[in-house]
Amino acid sequence: MDLLRKINPDSLIMAGCAGLFFSVPVATSPAVVCGVFVLAVWIVSGRFLRDVISWRSSGLILPVAALILLPWTGLIYSQAPEHGFPVALKTHYWLYALAIGPSLRMQKTPDLIIRMFLAGLSVNSCLSIVQFSGLIPLKKGLATGLLGGSSAHISYSLLLSAGILVASFYFLRSGTVRGRLLSGLLMLQYFITIGFIGGRSGYIALIILSPLVVRNITGRRHILKILLVSAIGISFLFASPVVRSRFMKAGEDIAQYKQGNVNTSLGLRFHMWGIALTEIRKNPLLGIGTGGFRRSWEMYKKEPSLPFFDHPHNSFLYMAVSFGIIGLIAFCRLLAVMLERGWKGRDSALGFSVLAFTSVFIIGSLTDTQVLPFATAISLPLFAGVSEAIDVA
Repeated sequence: MDLLRKINPDSLIMAGCAGLFFSVPVATSPAVVCGVFVLAVWIVSGRFLRDVISWRSSGLILPVAALILLPWTGLIYSQAPEHGFPVALKTHYWLYALAIGPSLRMQKTPDLIIRMFLAGLSVNSCLSIVQFSGLIPLKKGLATGLLGGSSAHISYSLLLSAGILVASFYFLRSGTVRGRLLSGLLMLQYFITIGFIGGRSGYIALIILSPLVVRNITGRRHILKILLVSAIGISFLFASPVVRSRFMKAGEDIAQYKQGNVNTSLGLRFHMWGIALTEIRKNPLLGIGTGGFRRSWEMYKKEPSLPFFDHPHNSFLYMAVSFGIIGLIAFCRLLAVMLERGWKGRDSALGFSVLAFTSVFIIGSLTDTQVLPFATAISLPLFAGVSEAIDVA
């Protein structure tokens, strides 16, 4: 008992958070276990009282509070609350944000959790490479390591893009040959993996943000030289047959959509975006409620043979159609604050990681609802918590 009393709850919370950051890009179950441990220590130790009070002056408190409350209040007027209830349960992810920030400020090596994220991503990347080589079975037909789910390749590709960005920061800041070699190998490993994953959202994010990676690797600030090297890096990305085929498929989808065929990857997105916008015009203030989009899709998709969807494959449209202008403002405010803090703290590992993840998350949210898949849905609160510990004074 004396030993237990001497253990600092903040150390236990950070140990659990380190496990969380390591597990999120690997598999759901260990991440859930680590999350339960973090919340158990946070509540039983009484740290939640201190932390909730400390968050009162945070610029994130209003959007975070809104994102916790809106899915629950949205159940009241939703036409399909049975579909919305699992979404509302995910709001407990935001408790991780409340727990991480204050504890992270007290750590001597606060970027340990970022290094754990890179380590977990590396482990799953190794598994993906082995799967792709055919030595072990695929996960639900995808070379996504232990990550499961029908769209795991999309979230995974975004995490890999964020990993490349963060590893490039460590490459720039490392003062040793060994450190640069390790960071360079991580970037190469992630780059190879993303090349066969097939997630176009990750490709687009990496292409858009590649100048930032090049700047970190070369240390140069000359924009033309950075763009030139970025173009060379992008050409290596398109050397992958998977990448080329995915972008060629996008062109085919657009052509078929113009001909009236919506039953393609992009065609379905265009169709559901139109339905979402129609519902937003009808219900601009509060939206149609939590889980309501599935009913709207079934009502307005016109062709019964089309598959069912419970979200419009766009985080911004999802927030607006589900919770109205209030939800959209809260979501955009959260991302804006995270971007601002990440940019101001970009010279630190915590700041750059928040900047990198938020940028990738925003790009990925344009073509998929990244607030719903486990890996990205839980990563958003985690990095929001990290943003609370950034020193931007």
